[in-house]
Amino acid sequence: MDTLAAPQADLADTLLAVLREALAVPDIDLDSGFYALGGDSLTAVKVVGAARARGIPLTLRDLMVFQTPRAILGSPSLRAARAVTTEVDFAAALPPLTAQDLALAPEGVQEVLPASALQTGMLYLCQTSGDRRLYHTLEGWEVCAPFDEDTFRDAVTALGRRYAALRTSFDLGNFSAPAQLVWEEAAITVTVDQARTPAQARELVEDWCENRAGLPFDWMSAPLLRCHVVSEPDSFHVVLACHHAVLDGWSLSRLTVDLMDLYRAASAGQEVRLPAVSRQTQRAFLVNEHAAASSSDAAAHWLAQAEGSAPLFDGPLPGRVADVAGRHVLALESSLVTAVRSTARMLSVPVKAIALAAHARALGTWSGRERDIVTGVVFPTRPETEGADLDVGLFLNTLPVRFATVDDTWTGLVRAAAAAEQEGAQYAAYPQALLVERLGRPAFDVSFNFMDFRAYEELDRADSARGRGRWVKGKLSFPFCVNVDITGEEGQIRVAHDAALVPSEAVRRYADLLRQALTSLVAHPVSPAAESLRTPSEAAR
Repeated sequence: MDTLAAPQADLADTLLAVLREALAVPDIDLDSGFYALGGDSLTAVKVVGAARARGIPLTLRDLMVFQTPRAILGSPSLRAARAVTTEVDFAAALPPLTAQDLALAPEGVQEVLPASALQTGMLYLCQTSGDRRLYHTLEGWEVCAPFDEDTFRDAVTALGRRYAALRTSFDLGNFSAPAQLVWEEAAITVTVDQARTPAQARELVEDWCENRAGLPFDWMSAPLLRCHVVSEPDSFHVVLACHHAVLDGWSLSRLTVDLMDLYRAASAGQEVRLPAVSRQTQRAFLVNEHAAASSSDAAAHWLAQAEGSAPLFDGPLPGRVADVAGRHVLALESSLVTAVRSTARMLSVPVKAIALAAHARALGTWSGRERDIVTGVVFPTRPETEGADLDVGLFLNTLPVRFATVDDTWTGLVRAAAAAEQEGAQYAAYPQALLVERLGRPAFDVSFNFMDFRAYEELDRADSARGRGRWVKGKLSFPFCVNVDITGEEGQIRVAHDAALVPSEAVRRYADLLRQALTSLVAHPVSPAAESLRTPSEAAR
């Protein structure tokens, strides 16, 4: 540390300690790269929040761009931020709600907050589409232990008290703006079936999901979560049904792990002490969204990504919400997932950049285009506050990313993907609805989501009540939704689509191209991306 002058050396010691704890890597020095050490977007949120709590005004973009502690501490933005520090008053009423709105809170409501732009849009589409499964998520897994109903119900109750999102409902008409109401209490319904055999258990799970889950939710009543259990003699299946307006995918993974931690501890007669959850996360996000919506720089950035782009296919007719009922799943073997992670470390980029680059090249080949490929990309929007990585809610946004060309080397495409994430991160809270309004049309017709929910690894590694066979079902409104999921040792490409707009055969062809792209990228990262990627008809010629 003698290469840095005090008090810079003190800041370096603090930042190194934060990184070692967050990454669980003891041997980190001033020149260690965040992504080379296996960092990802959720770990980045944890690092930024912990650093800020310790007096280092680090931003997510600083960490993504500069990566090493030495470069971060010398960055212009960090030096400027240290000169002027301000505290955001998250306790103040947030626009567009007023003091009169807050006074209208019904008895039993703990807090009234504005609904986010994404929440409002989701609820509007649910109300107008008539699709009972739109934006509803079902997740299930099997627990390798006997079922104790009383203990499980107590664990679910504790979970509801822990997280405000599980006590949230929405009111779109009685306040001056759409509002979300956080209630003091909201009992989560738990129903139980008994099964004698594994086959019967699977039938009961399917029956509940299809016929008895009670979808759609009444989003004016909390909680927007239900739980069902099917018990066998020596194991039990858990199914959670929730509305996407209160929980994103990573939040659902955190919820699942916390529920099983609570259950395992109580079953063993132990007291579980989960880390404290910040009460400011939702307010901080709403402050960020309001600032982004008012930012001319944010508007200009996203307009530049989407303006002038031609759609990849005909979208839904005006007034019609895409019926994303088609599904195609393609497995990714463990050797490929390992290679993807290794390539990301070698190039010092997020694993997401590898997957996004492969998606862009596959999309170019699939559509017959080499330039101006625009795809929606799911950006994390968790606020940069301490403990935000532990909270649950809806902290994501899908916004357009333009690839000027996909006729490049794999490394060039990966760098472009990483740069797009870096530049977009500072504006990620900008409401997509505002962009659509400015464009007068959807900003993209293909969405891309990358998933590496490491919390589930805790579920799979548990010594007692180990989880297995996790699955998830959900329905979005984008007509062509691409998910690359490398949670755990193996992975999946999952594509959901509106069959009236994108035929199933075309979807299978795209998924095959994406798998080819990932395989080619990790095998020859410096080679031209187009050389080893061909459609089946091109390969035949």
